[in-house]
Amino acid sequence: MFLRNPFIGAFGLDIGDLSIKLIQLKRKHPPGKPVEYIIKEMRSIALPPGYIVNGEIQQPEMVRKKILQLLGKEGKKYPPIKTPWVVADLPEPQTFLKTIAIETEPDNLTEEDVTYQARKHLPFDLNEAYIDWQIVNKEKNEQISKIIIGAVPKVIADSYTYLLESANLQPIALEIEAVAIARSLITANKDYIGEARAILDLGATRSSLVIYDHDTIQFSSNINFSGELITTALTQKLKIDYDVAEKLKIDNGLKYIKEKPNYLKILTALTDNLIKELKIAINFYEAHFPNPNPITRITLTGGVANLSGLASTLSRKLKISAHPGNTWKNLSNKPIDEKFKKIGMTYSSAVGLALRAAQKPW
Repeated sequence: MFLRNPFIGAFGLDIGDLSIKLIQLKRKHPPGKPVEYIIKEMRSIALPPGYIVNGEIQQPEMVRKKILQLLGKEGKKYPPIKTPWVVADLPEPQTFLKTIAIETEPDNLTEEDVTYQARKHLPFDLNEAYIDWQIVNKEKNEQISKIIIGAVPKVIADSYTYLLESANLQPIALEIEAVAIARSLITANKDYIGEARAILDLGATRSSLVIYDHDTIQFSSNINFSGELITTALTQKLKIDYDVAEKLKIDNGLKYIKEKPNYLKILTALTDNLIKELKIAINFYEAHFPNPNPITRITLTGGVANLSGLASTLSRKLKISAHPGNTWKNLSNKPIDEKFKKIGMTYSSAVGLALRAAQKPW
């Protein structure tokens, strides 16, 4: 039995469609104080469009070269990362995550029981997927087992494993993206009694909603909203260049622009569609999951979480308090600079992976 983390220097690696982010933490345990984590390395490198599309690796050799640059093994931008140990994420669009109940006592639950039930829930062939599961019951002597089950097509998981190994890395674990994001944004050791949380991850090319209730993730859902979707709509409907549209979005958010009166109409239509999808997902959770607690807060993360006016609009129209999250909250109790908080919106998954790498990666 290991008393210490045997994977010294293990780091988190978030592989997205348009960027790869790396976080390496250093663990500190001052006498008489809680454990803290210091950021030892924090790096990011952009990926050109088309290298990875909706989580599927289209150009593995080009992505491999980008990883080597990020690791400091090619180019001169970064000093080398010497450890090979990595915890990486699997893309949300290609994975499945859900909490289910099985009418068997936790002590008697078998792999066959889980496999049988998984076939009823998975959106793909079980024979062509890797699955993992964990019992989440906290109460003793329960007659029903509550488990969280995760699954990914073998072809996707194998492609990420091969990619990492081709960069001379040793993956300790591949983790579903929603799990990593929740680890960074759900306050550790806090009892959310009688309330649920929603995490809305708004990325450059894709977005997702994660429902956290009863001390675990209940399910995640893909959402048709992204930074690229907004910019493309502005480019097409206002007939302006991409770079101009991107700047308009960043500078103005959900504000009226006198010089371009149709700008806000375009943003409002896209936001209204986002709200419709969120209502459908929340209603689905409340109607189909046992004993759902009310969602009392929506935590925003991802690059689009910083869009001016978005959080207040969601709060008003959904009647649920919505706020950008604090990615760094589980690293230390020390106050975080507001500018650092804003940067953290794009590092939620990387921080969650790094926390697992520093705590218990296996």
